[in-house]
Order: sequence, then C-alpha cells, then structure tokens
Amino acid sequence: MKRILFILAISLCCAGVARAQYYGNNIRQIYSINWQPNIPVGDSRDFVSKMSFEGINANWAYFVTDNIAVGFDLSYNNYHEKVGQKIYRPDANTAVNAAQYRYTQAFPIKVQGKYFFNQFGTVMPYAGLGIGALSAGQHIVIQDIDVWDNNWGFLLSPEIGVLVPIGIAGDTGIWGANITAGYNWSTNKSDVGKIKADNRQSFYFNIGLYLALF
Repeated sequence: MKRILFILAISLCCAGVARAQYYGNNIRQIYSINWQPNIPVGDSRDFVSKMSFEGINANWAYFVTDNIAVGFDLSYNNYHEKVGQKIYRPDANTAVNAAQYRYTQAFPIKVQGKYFFNQFGTVMPYAGLGIGALSAGQHIVIQDIDVWDNNWGFLLSPEIGVLVPIGIAGDTGIWGANITAGYNWSTNKSDVGKIKADNRQSFYFNIGLYLALF
C-alpha cells in the first residue's frame, strides 16, 4: 500500500512539472469561455439591485512576450427584478400604481491586455486591463406600459485571475480552469422611468474553462 501511495505521489509531482513546462515561452494563444455572475453597484444598482446569474463571457489572448498577452473580451449580462407597488407618472395627467418589472441587458466589448505572473509555475495568476465600449438596453414594464432606453458608453475594466491546468490537449496545448474577478465602469447615461444614471458599474466573476495553444 505504501509503495502504491509513493508511486502515485511521484506521478502527481511529475504531472505537475510536465504541466508547468507548457507555460512560459511555449504558449502562444489562450481561449476561454466562462459563466459570468455580476453584482450591480452605484447607479446601476438604483435601477436593478439584484445580482445577475445570467452572464456569459468569451476571451481570446495572444502572447506578444513571455508574460504579456493582448486580445479581445466579449460578455453578455442580463439583470432583472420585480419591484412592488409604486406610483409611476408617464406624464403630468396620468399616474399608474402597479408593480414594476425592470430589465437590463448589457454587452461589454473590450480590447484587453494581460500580464501573466509565474509563467513557469503550475498555476498562472494574471492581471488585466480592458478598454472598450458597453451597450446597455434598459426597460421597465408597468401593466401595459413599456419604457425603453438604449445607450452606449466608454468602458474601463481592470481584473485579476488565475489559470489552473487540469489536462493536456494532445501535442498542441493544455486545458484547465479559469477564475477571474473584475470591475466594469462605463460612461453610459440613462433616464428610464424617472430613474437617472450617469454611469454603469458592476463587479463580475468569471468561472470557466480555457484552452492554451502552443
């Protein structure tokens, strides 16, 4: 039994070293797809306060040096919330006292740079900064009244994360888990149902898989 445990331990250590060797100079591209929960903050929270679990993210990064990669990042986030009885006045002569259903669909689009630490280790922590645009579609449904607003804004998005290798993808790469925490800030301005916002803010988390190619 001790011999089996010893062989297993040696095998795991060797696997870790083998995986580590795939990092550094060898990796040229990384693709990842992730589930992306979002927490609205600031003005965004005034419209929909609940955390969104309906988000997806896709990312591509290309290494220009051993540590630095540039690429693209696309996401979709859907927020929704029911608000209890409230009085809404669409004009000076009308008042509607009813429940409100609020929705926001956000599409962050950004060019991104990442710096990877510990490129020869068994895991790869990184820090990134994204710059781009955010499209937000917001609307309130109150009985048969539907109020819409679509807007665009400049987007700034710092993030930190880590890649954890799990397996080898033949002779061409390695795959594993991607875990990220980041922050979206954009200049979107809106006025939907008398709820004004001067910007959009949210914290996001990526939990998914990546494929690194040599």
